[in-house]
Amino acid sequence: MSLVFYDTETTGLDPFFDQVLHFAAIQTDTDLKEIDRFNIRSRLLPHVVPAPSAMRINRMSVSQLTDSSIPSHYEMVRAMRAKLLEWSPSLFLGWNSLGFDENLVRQALYQTLHNPYLTNNNGNSRSDVMRMARACSIFTPAALTIPLEDGRKIFRLAEVARANGFKQGREHDAVGDVEATIFLCRLIMEEALEVWSSFMRFSKKAAVVDYIREEPAFCLSGFSQGEPFSCIATTIGQNQKNKAEWYVYDLSVDPKSLLRLSHDDLAARLAEVAEPVRRLKSNAAPVLFPAEDAPEICASRKLGPKELERRVKTLEADANLRERVISVFESLREEYPASPHVEKQIYDGFIQDADEDLMDAFHAADWSKRKAIVGKFGDPRLKTIGMQLIHLERPDLLDKGIRLAHHLAATKRLLGQGEDISWLTLPEALEQLEVMLAAAPGAELKFLREHERYLRERHKEALAHVKSSR
Repeated sequence: MSLVFYDTETTGLDPFFDQVLHFAAIQTDTDLKEIDRFNIRSRLLPHVVPAPSAMRINRMSVSQLTDSSIPSHYEMVRAMRAKLLEWSPSLFLGWNSLGFDENLVRQALYQTLHNPYLTNNNGNSRSDVMRMARACSIFTPAALTIPLEDGRKIFRLAEVARANGFKQGREHDAVGDVEATIFLCRLIMEEALEVWSSFMRFSKKAAVVDYIREEPAFCLSGFSQGEPFSCIATTIGQNQKNKAEWYVYDLSVDPKSLLRLSHDDLAARLAEVAEPVRRLKSNAAPVLFPAEDAPEICASRKLGPKELERRVKTLEADANLRERVISVFESLREEYPASPHVEKQIYDGFIQDADEDLMDAFHAADWSKRKAIVGKFGDPRLKTIGMQLIHLERPDLLDKGIRLAHHLAATKRLLGQGEDISWLTLPEALEQLEVMLAAAPGAELKFLREHERYLRERHKEALAHVKSSR
Protein backbone atom coordinates (compact mmCIF):
# COMPACT_ATOMS: atom_id res chain seq x y z
CA MET A 1 0.00 0.00 0.00
CA SER A 2 1.31 3.46 -0.89
CA LEU A 3 1.11 6.58 1.25
CA VAL A 4 -0.62 9.74 0.01
CA PHE A 5 0.27 13.03 1.69
CA TYR A 6 -2.10 15.89 0.89
CA ASP A 7 -2.92 19.45 1.83
CA THR A 8 -5.51 22.08 0.97
CA GLU A 9 -5.61 25.85 0.84
CA THR A 10 -9.13 27.14 1.40
CA THR A 11 -11.26 30.27 1.57
CA GLY A 12 -11.49 29.93 5.35
CA LEU A 13 -11.88 27.55 8.28
CA ASP A 14 -15.57 26.62 8.09
CA PRO A 15 -15.78 22.89 7.18
CA PHE A 16 -19.30 23.29 5.78
CA PHE A 17 -19.32 26.57 3.88
CA ASP A 18 -15.74 27.29 2.88
CA GLN A 19 -14.16 26.01 -0.31
CA VAL A 20 -10.95 24.27 -1.36
CA LEU A 21 -9.00 26.58 -3.67
CA HIS A 22 -5.77 24.59 -3.96
CA PHE A 23 -5.24 20.83 -3.52
CA ALA A 24 -1.88 19.11 -3.66
CA ALA A 25 -0.85 15.53 -2.98
CA ILE A 26 2.29 13.41 -3.20
CA GLN A 27 2.19 9.62 -3.42
CA THR A 28 5.12 7.75 -1.85
CA ASP A 29 6.09 4.18 -1.08
CA THR A 30 6.39 2.98 2.52
CA ASP A 31 9.98 4.31 2.64
CA LEU A 32 8.67 7.78 1.72
CA LYS A 33 10.21 7.76 -1.75
CA GLU A 34 8.10 9.80 -4.13
CA ILE A 35 6.12 7.91 -6.77
CA ASP A 36 3.82 10.60 -8.17
CA ARG A 37 2.40 14.01 -7.37
CA PHE A 38 -0.73 16.00 -8.16
CA ASN A 39 -1.42 19.73 -7.93
CA ILE A 40 -4.57 21.62 -8.93
CA ARG A 41 -6.31 24.92 -8.23
CA SER A 42 -9.91 26.06 -8.48
CA ARG A 43 -11.48 29.42 -9.07
CA LEU A 44 -13.81 30.85 -6.46
CA LEU A 45 -17.42 29.70 -6.28
CA PRO A 46 -19.79 32.65 -6.86
CA HIS A 47 -21.64 32.15 -3.56
CA VAL A 48 -18.52 31.92 -1.35
CA VAL A 49 -16.81 34.86 0.36
CA PRO A 50 -13.06 34.38 0.88
CA ALA A 51 -12.02 35.21 4.44
CA PRO A 52 -9.53 38.12 4.39
CA SER A 53 -7.42 36.45 7.10
CA ALA A 54 -7.17 33.27 5.03
CA MET A 55 -6.20 35.20 1.91
CA ARG A 56 -3.51 37.07 3.84
CA ILE A 57 -2.04 33.76 5.04
CA ASN A 58 -2.11 31.83 1.76
CA ARG A 59 -1.41 34.94 -0.37
CA MET A 60 -4.17 34.25 -2.88
CA SER A 61 -4.68 37.29 -5.07
CA VAL A 62 -7.98 38.36 -6.56
CA SER A 63 -6.70 37.43 -10.00
CA GLN A 64 -6.04 33.87 -8.80
CA LEU A 65 -9.52 33.60 -7.30
CA THR A 66 -11.23 34.75 -10.48
CA ASP A 67 -8.97 33.41 -13.24
CA SER A 68 -11.30 31.85 -15.82
CA SER A 69 -8.45 29.77 -17.26
CA ILE A 70 -8.17 27.57 -14.15
CA PRO A 71 -10.71 24.83 -13.39
CA SER A 72 -14.08 25.45 -11.83
CA HIS A 73 -14.66 23.89 -8.42
CA TYR A 74 -16.52 20.99 -10.05
CA GLU A 75 -13.74 20.38 -12.57
CA MET A 76 -11.10 20.49 -9.84
CA VAL A 77 -12.92 17.96 -7.67
CA ARG A 78 -13.49 15.61 -10.61
CA ALA A 79 -9.76 15.65 -11.42
CA MET A 80 -8.75 15.35 -7.76
CA ARG A 81 -11.06 12.40 -7.17
CA ALA A 82 -9.86 10.61 -10.31
CA LYS A 83 -6.24 10.88 -9.18
CA LEU A 84 -6.96 9.73 -5.62
CA LEU A 85 -8.91 6.73 -6.89
CA GLU A 86 -6.04 5.94 -9.25
CA TRP A 87 -3.74 5.85 -6.21
CA SER A 88 -6.14 3.75 -4.11
CA PRO A 89 -5.81 1.74 -1.97
CA SER A 90 -3.51 4.00 0.04
CA LEU A 91 -2.97 5.46 3.46
CA PHE A 92 -3.97 9.16 3.37
CA LEU A 93 -2.08 11.54 5.64
CA GLY A 94 -1.75 15.27 6.18
CA TRP A 95 -0.92 17.81 8.85
CA ASN A 96 -4.07 18.14 10.97
CA SER A 97 -5.85 16.46 8.07
CA LEU A 98 -8.29 14.61 10.33
CA GLY A 99 -9.13 17.85 12.10
CA PHE A 100 -9.42 20.07 9.02
CA ASP A 101 -8.43 19.12 5.46
CA GLU A 102 -10.40 15.88 5.29
CA ASN A 103 -13.59 17.69 6.29
CA LEU A 104 -13.11 20.19 3.44
CA VAL A 105 -12.31 17.39 0.97
CA ARG A 106 -15.39 15.46 2.08
CA GLN A 107 -17.53 18.54 1.63
CA ALA A 108 -16.04 19.16 -1.82
CA LEU A 109 -16.89 15.61 -2.88
CA TYR A 110 -20.38 15.79 -1.38
CA GLN A 111 -21.14 19.15 -3.03
CA THR A 112 -20.18 17.76 -6.42
CA LEU A 113 -22.31 14.60 -6.18
CA HIS A 114 -19.65 12.11 -5.09
CA ASN A 115 -19.50 9.79 -2.13
CA PRO A 116 -17.68 11.89 0.49
CA TYR A 117 -15.88 9.01 2.23
CA LEU A 118 -13.09 8.39 -0.27
CA THR A 119 -10.24 8.23 2.25
CA ASN A 120 -11.79 5.44 4.32
CA ASN A 121 -13.47 3.48 1.50
CA ASN A 122 -11.99 1.67 -1.50
CA GLY A 123 -9.51 -0.13 0.78
CA ASN A 124 -8.07 3.22 1.94
CA SER A 125 -7.16 4.21 5.48
CA ARG A 126 -6.11 7.49 7.08
CA SER A 127 -3.87 9.02 9.69
CA ASP A 128 -2.63 12.44 10.78
CA VAL A 129 0.99 13.59 10.96
CA MET A 130 0.26 16.37 13.45
CA ARG A 131 -1.02 13.70 15.83
CA MET A 132 2.23 11.80 15.26
CA ALA A 133 4.22 14.91 16.20
CA ARG A 134 2.11 15.34 19.31
CA ALA A 135 2.66 11.68 20.20
CA CYS A 136 6.40 12.22 19.79
CA SER A 137 6.21 15.13 22.23
CA ILE A 138 4.66 12.76 24.79
CA PHE A 139 6.56 9.50 24.20
CA THR A 140 9.86 10.50 22.54
CA PRO A 141 10.35 14.22 23.21
CA ALA A 142 13.90 14.23 21.82
CA ALA A 143 12.72 13.09 18.38
CA LEU A 144 11.33 16.44 17.22
CA THR A 145 11.94 20.01 18.25
CA ILE A 146 8.55 21.48 19.12
CA PRO A 147 8.56 25.31 19.32
CA LEU A 148 7.06 27.17 22.25
CA GLU A 149 4.71 30.13 22.32
CA ASP A 150 3.98 31.76 25.67
CA GLY A 151 5.43 28.69 27.33
CA ARG A 152 3.19 26.22 25.50
CA LYS A 153 4.10 23.82 22.73
CA ILE A 154 2.68 24.81 19.36
CA PHE A 155 2.06 22.43 16.49
CA ARG A 156 1.61 24.71 13.50
CA LEU A 157 3.22 23.02 10.51
CA ALA A 158 5.37 25.95 9.36
CA GLU A 159 6.90 26.53 12.79
CA VAL A 160 7.49 22.83 13.54
CA ALA A 161 9.04 22.20 10.13
CA ARG A 162 11.28 25.25 10.42
CA ALA A 163 12.37 24.32 13.95
CA ASN A 164 13.47 20.93 12.65
CA GLY A 165 15.48 22.22 9.70
CA PHE A 166 13.04 22.33 6.79
CA LYS A 167 13.98 25.16 4.42
CA GLN A 168 12.33 24.36 1.08
CA GLY A 169 9.00 25.46 -0.36
CA ARG A 170 6.64 28.31 0.44
CA GLU A 171 4.62 28.27 3.67
CA HIS A 172 0.84 27.99 3.37
CA ASP A 173 1.14 26.72 -0.18
CA ALA A 174 -0.41 23.28 -0.63
CA VAL A 175 2.64 21.77 -2.38
CA GLY A 176 5.12 23.30 0.08
CA ASP A 177 3.07 22.11 3.05
CA VAL A 178 2.94 18.56 1.70
CA GLU A 179 6.71 18.55 1.26
CA ALA A 180 7.17 19.88 4.82
CA THR A 181 4.89 17.13 6.15
CA ILE A 182 6.89 14.40 4.40
CA PHE A 183 10.12 15.94 5.72
CA LEU A 184 8.82 15.64 9.30
CA CYS A 185 7.67 12.08 8.67
CA ARG A 186 11.20 11.12 7.67
CA LEU A 187 12.44 12.50 10.99
CA ILE A 188 9.79 10.58 12.90
CA MET A 189 10.72 7.36 11.09
CA GLU A 190 14.37 7.91 11.97
CA GLU A 191 14.05 9.21 15.52
CA ALA A 192 10.76 7.76 16.81
CA LEU A 193 10.20 4.52 14.93
CA GLU A 194 7.89 3.16 17.65
CA VAL A 195 5.56 6.15 17.18
CA TRP A 196 5.63 5.79 13.39
CA SER A 197 4.97 2.04 13.62
CA SER A 198 2.06 2.56 15.99
CA PHE A 199 0.43 5.07 13.67
CA MET A 200 0.95 2.81 10.65
CA ARG A 201 -0.68 -0.06 12.54
CA PHE A 202 -3.58 1.88 13.97
CA SER A 203 -4.39 3.74 10.77
CA LYS A 204 -6.49 0.66 10.05
CA LYS A 205 -9.85 0.55 11.80
CA ALA A 206 -9.80 -3.25 12.15
CA ALA A 207 -6.42 -3.16 13.90
CA VAL A 208 -7.72 -0.58 16.40
CA VAL A 209 -10.86 -2.59 17.14
CA ASP A 210 -8.94 -5.84 17.60
CA TYR A 211 -6.48 -4.16 19.95
CA ILE A 212 -8.93 -2.35 22.23
CA ARG A 213 -11.16 -5.43 22.46
CA GLU A 214 -8.37 -7.91 23.16
CA GLU A 215 -6.20 -5.82 25.51
CA PRO A 216 -7.73 -5.55 29.01
CA ALA A 217 -5.83 -2.29 29.54
CA PHE A 218 -3.93 -0.01 27.14
CA CYS A 219 -2.48 3.49 27.02
CA LEU A 220 -4.53 6.14 25.21
CA SER A 221 -2.89 9.51 24.64
CA GLY A 222 -3.54 12.73 22.83
CA PHE A 223 -4.15 16.44 23.29
CA SER A 224 -7.23 18.08 24.77
CA GLN A 225 -7.69 21.85 24.82
CA GLY A 226 -4.04 22.25 23.81
CA GLU A 227 -2.68 20.13 26.65
CA PRO A 228 -1.34 16.56 26.46
CA PHE A 229 -3.19 13.77 28.22
CA SER A 230 -2.42 10.12 28.70
CA CYS A 231 -4.36 7.47 30.53
CA ILE A 232 -4.46 3.72 30.98
CA ALA A 233 -7.91 2.71 29.83
CA THR A 234 -10.15 -0.25 29.19
CA THR A 235 -12.98 -0.62 26.68
CA ILE A 236 -16.48 -0.67 28.19
CA GLY A 237 -18.73 -0.60 25.11
CA GLN A 238 -19.48 0.36 21.54
CA ASN A 239 -21.77 3.12 20.26
CA GLN A 240 -24.59 1.22 18.55
CA LYS A 241 -25.52 4.24 16.43
CA ASN A 242 -21.96 4.78 15.23
CA LYS A 243 -20.06 1.49 15.18
CA ALA A 244 -16.73 3.28 14.64
CA GLU A 245 -17.03 4.90 18.09
CA TRP A 246 -16.10 3.09 21.30
CA TYR A 247 -16.34 4.05 24.98
CA VAL A 248 -13.17 3.66 27.03
CA TYR A 249 -12.80 4.08 30.78
CA ASP A 250 -9.87 5.85 32.44
CA LEU A 251 -8.64 3.44 35.10
CA SER A 252 -7.17 6.23 37.23
CA VAL A 253 -10.74 6.55 38.51
CA ASP A 254 -11.80 3.62 40.66
CA PRO A 255 -15.07 2.33 39.14
CA LYS A 256 -16.31 1.49 42.66
CA SER A 257 -16.41 5.22 43.37
CA LEU A 258 -19.26 5.53 40.86
CA LEU A 259 -21.45 2.73 42.18
CA ARG A 260 -23.48 4.70 44.72
CA LEU A 261 -23.75 7.97 42.80
CA SER A 262 -27.20 9.28 41.89
CA HIS A 263 -27.97 9.98 38.23
CA ASP A 264 -27.26 13.70 38.65
CA ASP A 265 -24.05 13.12 40.62
CA LEU A 266 -22.84 10.59 38.05
CA ALA A 267 -23.61 13.03 35.24
CA ALA A 268 -21.66 15.76 37.05
CA ARG A 269 -18.69 13.41 37.55
CA LEU A 270 -18.65 12.35 33.91
CA ALA A 271 -18.79 15.97 32.78
CA GLU A 272 -15.66 17.01 34.69
CA VAL A 273 -12.53 18.04 32.79
CA ALA A 274 -10.75 14.87 33.93
CA GLU A 275 -13.66 12.74 32.78
CA PRO A 276 -13.54 8.97 33.47
CA VAL A 277 -15.05 8.10 30.06
CA ARG A 278 -13.77 9.05 26.62
CA ARG A 279 -14.93 8.41 23.07
CA LEU A 280 -12.42 6.57 20.91
CA LYS A 281 -12.91 6.69 17.14
CA SER A 282 -11.50 3.51 15.67
CA ASN A 283 -11.28 5.07 12.19
CA ALA A 284 -9.43 8.24 13.24
CA ALA A 285 -5.89 7.07 14.10
CA PRO A 286 -6.04 7.03 17.92
CA VAL A 287 -2.72 7.15 19.80
CA LEU A 288 -2.46 3.69 21.38
CA PHE A 289 0.43 2.02 23.17
CA PRO A 290 0.77 -0.89 25.61
CA ALA A 291 -0.15 0.03 29.20
CA GLU A 292 3.41 -0.62 30.35
CA ASP A 293 4.65 2.10 27.95
CA ALA A 294 2.47 4.81 29.47
CA PRO A 295 4.44 8.09 29.84
CA GLU A 296 5.15 9.99 33.06
CA ILE A 297 2.12 12.26 32.63
CA CYS A 298 -0.18 9.23 32.97
CA ALA A 299 -1.61 9.28 36.51
CA SER A 300 -2.68 5.62 36.46
CA ARG A 301 0.95 4.47 36.02
CA LYS A 302 1.30 4.71 39.81
CA LEU A 303 -1.48 2.22 40.50
CA GLY A 304 0.53 -0.86 39.60
CA PRO A 305 -0.57 -3.89 37.58
CA LYS A 306 -2.55 -5.58 40.36
CA GLU A 307 -4.74 -2.56 41.07
CA LEU A 308 -5.26 -1.93 37.36
CA GLU A 309 -6.32 -5.56 36.93
CA ARG A 310 -8.77 -5.24 39.85
CA ARG A 311 -10.40 -2.18 38.33
CA VAL A 312 -10.67 -3.84 34.91
CA LYS A 313 -12.32 -6.90 36.48
CA THR A 314 -14.74 -4.69 38.43
CA LEU A 315 -15.97 -3.23 35.16
CA GLU A 316 -15.98 -6.58 33.33
CA ALA A 317 -18.11 -8.16 36.06
CA ASP A 318 -20.67 -5.37 36.33
CA ALA A 319 -22.60 -5.01 33.07
CA ASN A 320 -25.16 -2.80 34.80
CA LEU A 321 -22.47 -0.29 35.82
CA ARG A 322 -21.02 -0.21 32.31
CA GLU A 323 -24.44 0.33 30.73
CA ARG A 324 -25.38 2.99 33.26
CA VAL A 325 -22.13 4.90 32.79
CA ILE A 326 -22.51 4.82 29.00
CA SER A 327 -26.17 5.86 29.16
CA VAL A 328 -25.47 8.85 31.42
CA PHE A 329 -22.38 9.77 29.38
CA GLU A 330 -24.44 9.76 26.17
CA SER A 331 -27.10 11.93 27.80
CA LEU A 332 -24.46 14.66 28.09
CA ARG A 333 -23.87 14.76 24.33
CA GLU A 334 -25.09 18.02 22.86
CA GLU A 335 -27.87 17.60 20.32
CA TYR A 336 -27.85 19.87 17.28
CA PRO A 337 -31.06 20.82 15.47
CA ALA A 338 -31.47 19.81 11.83
CA SER A 339 -30.06 22.42 9.47
CA PRO A 340 -31.99 23.84 6.50
CA HIS A 341 -28.72 24.08 4.58
CA VAL A 342 -27.68 21.14 2.42
CA GLU A 343 -24.00 21.62 3.31
CA LYS A 344 -24.72 20.85 6.97
CA GLN A 345 -26.79 17.81 6.04
CA ILE A 346 -23.72 15.86 4.89
CA TYR A 347 -23.87 13.52 7.91
CA ASP A 348 -27.65 13.15 7.99
CA GLY A 349 -27.46 9.71 6.40
CA PHE A 350 -25.42 7.55 4.05
CA ILE A 351 -26.13 7.73 0.33
CA GLN A 352 -28.04 4.68 -0.86
CA ASP A 353 -26.73 2.38 -3.61
CA ALA A 354 -29.39 3.38 -6.13
CA ASP A 355 -28.48 7.04 -5.74
CA GLU A 356 -24.76 6.19 -5.98
CA ASP A 357 -25.48 4.64 -9.38
CA LEU A 358 -27.37 7.76 -10.42
CA MET A 359 -24.45 9.96 -9.33
CA ASP A 360 -22.15 7.94 -11.61
CA ALA A 361 -24.68 8.33 -14.41
CA PHE A 362 -24.84 12.09 -13.80
CA HIS A 363 -21.10 12.53 -14.29
CA ALA A 364 -21.01 10.25 -17.33
CA ALA A 365 -23.91 11.92 -19.13
CA ASP A 366 -23.92 14.90 -21.45
CA TRP A 367 -24.88 18.07 -19.55
CA SER A 368 -28.11 18.30 -21.49
CA LYS A 369 -29.26 15.02 -19.90
CA ARG A 370 -28.19 15.68 -16.32
CA LYS A 371 -31.30 17.56 -15.18
CA ALA A 372 -33.41 14.47 -15.91
CA ILE A 373 -31.03 12.33 -13.85
CA VAL A 374 -31.23 14.76 -10.94
CA GLY A 375 -34.99 14.31 -10.95
CA LYS A 376 -34.55 10.58 -10.28
CA PHE A 377 -32.58 10.96 -7.04
CA GLY A 378 -34.37 9.59 -4.01
CA ASP A 379 -32.26 11.65 -1.60
CA PRO A 380 -33.49 15.27 -1.51
CA ARG A 381 -29.97 16.46 -0.65
CA LEU A 382 -28.72 15.15 -3.98
CA LYS A 383 -31.55 16.83 -5.88
CA THR A 384 -30.56 20.18 -4.35
CA ILE A 385 -26.85 19.67 -5.06
CA GLY A 386 -27.52 18.44 -8.59
CA MET A 387 -29.53 21.50 -9.55
CA GLN A 388 -26.92 23.74 -7.96
CA LEU A 389 -24.19 22.07 -10.04
CA ILE A 390 -26.11 22.55 -13.27
CA HIS A 391 -26.68 26.20 -12.40
CA LEU A 392 -22.97 26.68 -11.69
CA GLU A 393 -21.64 24.83 -14.74
CA ARG A 394 -24.36 25.13 -17.40
CA PRO A 395 -27.00 27.69 -16.39
CA ASP A 396 -28.06 27.97 -20.04
CA LEU A 397 -29.73 24.56 -19.67
CA LEU A 398 -32.16 25.82 -17.02
CA ASP A 399 -35.37 27.75 -17.46
CA LYS A 400 -35.07 31.49 -16.91
CA GLY A 401 -37.15 31.36 -13.73
CA ILE A 402 -34.96 28.64 -12.20
CA ARG A 403 -31.78 30.52 -13.13
CA LEU A 404 -33.05 33.71 -11.54
CA ALA A 405 -34.11 31.89 -8.39
CA HIS A 406 -30.67 30.29 -8.00
CA HIS A 407 -28.92 33.59 -8.65
CA LEU A 408 -31.08 35.45 -6.15
CA ALA A 409 -30.55 32.78 -3.47
CA ALA A 410 -26.78 32.98 -3.96
CA THR A 411 -26.89 36.79 -3.79
CA LYS A 412 -28.89 36.79 -0.56
CA ARG A 413 -26.44 34.30 0.85
CA LEU A 414 -23.54 36.66 0.07
CA LEU A 415 -25.38 39.47 1.87
CA GLY A 416 -26.36 37.32 4.86
CA GLN A 417 -30.09 37.43 4.19
CA GLY A 418 -31.77 34.24 5.42
CA GLU A 419 -32.02 31.89 8.38
CA ASP A 420 -29.32 30.11 10.39
CA ILE A 421 -26.50 32.12 8.81
CA SER A 422 -23.16 30.67 9.90
CA TRP A 423 -21.03 31.40 6.84
CA LEU A 424 -18.94 34.49 6.15
CA THR A 425 -20.93 37.24 4.42
CA LEU A 426 -19.71 40.18 2.35
CA PRO A 427 -20.56 42.79 5.04
CA GLU A 428 -18.68 40.75 7.67
CA ALA A 429 -15.65 40.30 5.41
CA LEU A 430 -15.52 44.03 4.72
CA GLU A 431 -15.67 44.76 8.45
CA GLN A 432 -12.78 42.35 9.02
CA LEU A 433 -10.78 44.05 6.27
CA GLU A 434 -11.26 47.47 7.87
CA VAL A 435 -9.68 46.21 11.08
CA MET A 436 -6.85 44.47 9.20
CA LEU A 437 -6.10 47.51 7.05
CA ALA A 438 -5.84 49.76 10.08
CA ALA A 439 -3.04 47.59 11.51
CA ALA A 440 -1.41 46.30 8.31
CA PRO A 441 2.25 47.03 7.59
CA GLY A 442 3.06 48.78 4.33
CA ALA A 443 4.03 45.56 2.54
CA GLU A 444 0.54 44.15 3.03
CA LEU A 445 -1.51 47.23 2.27
CA LYS A 446 -1.55 46.81 -1.51
CA PHE A 447 -2.58 43.16 -1.22
CA LEU A 448 -5.39 43.86 1.26
CA ARG A 449 -6.61 46.92 -0.68
CA GLU A 450 -7.01 44.76 -3.76
CA HIS A 451 -9.23 42.36 -1.82
CA GLU A 452 -11.17 45.25 -0.33
CA ARG A 453 -11.94 46.70 -3.78
CA TYR A 454 -12.98 43.26 -5.03
CA LEU A 455 -15.32 42.60 -2.10
CA ARG A 456 -16.83 46.11 -2.24
CA GLU A 457 -17.62 45.64 -5.92
CA ARG A 458 -19.26 42.28 -5.21
CA HIS A 459 -21.22 43.86 -2.37
CA LYS A 460 -22.41 46.68 -4.61
CA GLU A 461 -23.49 44.23 -7.33
CA ALA A 462 -25.29 42.01 -4.80
CA LEU A 463 -27.26 44.91 -3.34
CA ALA A 464 -28.26 46.07 -6.82
CA HIS A 465 -29.41 42.59 -7.82
CA VAL A 466 -31.60 42.13 -4.72
CA LYS A 467 -33.11 45.58 -5.23
CA SER A 468 -33.90 44.88 -8.90
CA SER A 469 -35.56 41.56 -8.02
CA ARG A 470 -38.18 43.17 -5.79
